[in-house]
Amino acid sequence: MPHSLARPQRWLRLARTLLPYLLGLYLLYLLAGNIFLNTPLFDQVTNRKPHKFVMTTGPAITLLPGHVIAWNVQMRGHVNHTVYVLRADRASARLALLPLFQREVRLPSLHATGVAAEIARVDEAIPSPPRGDRGWTLRFDAIRSESIRSVRVGKLLIVGQGSGTVGFVKQLRGGPSELLDSEVAFADADVSLDGTQLLGDMQLKTQFSYPRHYRDQAPGLAKLGLKLGLLHAALEVQARSQGLRLDTDTQRPSVASAPVPGQLQASITLDQGALQPGSHAVWRVPLQMGAGAPDRGTLAIQLDAARDIRLQARLPQRDGTGAALDADLSIAGLHIPFDDPSAMLGRTSGTVKGEWTFTSLNWIPALFVQKPWFQLQGGGVLRADLRLQNGELAAGSSVDIPAARAVAEVAGVHMQGTASAHGQLQAGTPTRAVLAVKLPTFKAHAGGAKGTTLFDGRDLALTLTGDGRLRELRKGVRAQLRFDDATIPDLTAYNRYLGKGQVKLLGGAGQVSGNVELDTQGRVGNGSVRLRSQRARLQVAGLDLQGDARVDGRLKRGDFSQRRFDLGGSVIELRNVQVGDQQRPQPWWGRVTIARGDIDAQSPFQVDARADLAMRDAGPLLALFAERSDYPRWALSLLDSGQVDAHTRLRWRAGHLVLDGLQAENERLSLRARLDLLDQRKRGDLYLRWGLLGAGIELDGQRRQWHLAGAREWFGGRPALLPTPAQSSAGGTAD
Repeated sequence: MPHSLARPQRWLRLARTLLPYLLGLYLLYLLAGNIFLNTPLFDQVTNRKPHKFVMTTGPAITLLPGHVIAWNVQMRGHVNHTVYVLRADRASARLALLPLFQREVRLPSLHATGVAAEIARVDEAIPSPPRGDRGWTLRFDAIRSESIRSVRVGKLLIVGQGSGTVGFVKQLRGGPSELLDSEVAFADADVSLDGTQLLGDMQLKTQFSYPRHYRDQAPGLAKLGLKLGLLHAALEVQARSQGLRLDTDTQRPSVASAPVPGQLQASITLDQGALQPGSHAVWRVPLQMGAGAPDRGTLAIQLDAARDIRLQARLPQRDGTGAALDADLSIAGLHIPFDDPSAMLGRTSGTVKGEWTFTSLNWIPALFVQKPWFQLQGGGVLRADLRLQNGELAAGSSVDIPAARAVAEVAGVHMQGTASAHGQLQAGTPTRAVLAVKLPTFKAHAGGAKGTTLFDGRDLALTLTGDGRLRELRKGVRAQLRFDDATIPDLTAYNRYLGKGQVKLLGGAGQVSGNVELDTQGRVGNGSVRLRSQRARLQVAGLDLQGDARVDGRLKRGDFSQRRFDLGGSVIELRNVQVGDQQRPQPWWGRVTIARGDIDAQSPFQVDARADLAMRDAGPLLALFAERSDYPRWALSLLDSGQVDAHTRLRWRAGHLVLDGLQAENERLSLRARLDLLDQRKRGDLYLRWGLLGAGIELDGQRRQWHLAGAREWFGGRPALLPTPAQSSAGGTAD
């Protein structure tokens, strides 16, 4: 046989010899491979760490080595705080066998149909392993699908006709990952957020990739800002926008879509964490917002990227809507810090003008005060003209509130009324923020809105001033509150501040004015209060008095941390006073001037003062100790002996007044006294001298004991009711 014919015959005989073995191996592969795919063995191999990764399938088949077709495929993974779920009706994958010997699972192609993807953030975290390079490598060159049904990211859901190709490389056990050139497209898709439809008929095309990197180099969203290599993302969107309907006239504001057409167009390219020149987006969205969701018009938002990012928003003014916006902002540079988007604020400059009806305006005073002692309750219109420079409000920025319900709680007094407010940023280094609030009419109540009426008046002005830098604003705010000649309908409302003591207001009306400074927590510092009353009726230690009253209270040098204040310079004056039912031809008058007065506002509230007194005569003072008829005959001529000047030390707590070291003199009279008025009980000592004559009275409730012989020595031996100033500063007490 010729040599040329022998070689083919040898190959043929070899093939006939090997064919049964190859067929047997193939049949063995079919049996083993399909048993593996359709029994718990597959789960035991693929789901060794179910808390991190789980893959389940329905029926699966393999006909060729390295090729698998599976139905009802589902994969669930949990990495750090992120959970992802992928579902497919059918998947066909080809596995490269040789790379397995190099610890690499490589799928050159994977084709899936009926795909749905979900990505969500959860509270439970599964920490990623530390960086390493010893794990197996997963390489999916191209995962293709022509039938992507939906993609959900958090509360954002896209449903439509999708297609795409995605490729990635990931080394396990802390190794690097890489997203290969990928693309996803949707046609006629709907987009919703938390069940509210935003877009319809959307045409979307995206391209994206990120370079090889370890997770600790760029976790989470930081991948979008990688500069380790060529990071590329492109987005093309054209869609019909739904209107937004937000009804705030409910206990829980409701958000829904409105059947009013808008439009979204976007073409955005991102490279190495920066927008590329030419990127732009326009979104026109009809708005129905507010109580009852009235029509506000169509909001147009436009973004353009050139050398910088320019963001414009406009909502045209329409009568009766209480809504308008005209914003033009420039963000220096094109870089977007995805790991800290708020950092872009420091690069933002421009203007924002507008008007909006808010259901609550209380966020405005909250910018100034640390405690809610001042509030703007309820809704109202806000008009703003803001200027930004590198993320900070610039001088000339202003806001106006035509009308809002204002409430202020100052020193236990609840003041409320309808207010207007004007806020302005004034030039300086740093700038100063000023909010001026005016109440044309207001009412003041004790302890709350339903408490007893203390006074009501007109033209209350509250001015809050602080550092114009928002981050520093609340740290050093000072407030000035002022009103003049508010009407006091009934003086008896103030008995709550006097306690159940020896001083009681019986009736009368008056006027009160106030001018006080407060800090950011609403605590009173410097200021003054002026009270006027005609024909006021009061009772002091059992004496009924009627007359005109004037109180000029001054507060200065407030120590907010220790809550100590100085009342020095305060004056209390009574004029045209009649005592009891006796109608004197010349009414009595008296004046108390606080030479030095300290308030300790900590519990228990206490006032210590040194006061100068001026009185028409000593009659009412002597009447506190005894009836007129009880005094010696020589003393009766002194009761109306002319003006008396005196000084004393006093301590006052609610319901408790102590006078000590009282000394009074005039041309004929010399008087020394100490008096303790506690609730309905009074006790004290009095020494009265006229020339060589003297008398003393020891008072204890209704009991009086006269001392006519040795009265001066008796009085000098009686104990003081208050410690001396040196003892007081050392921590002595009076009670």
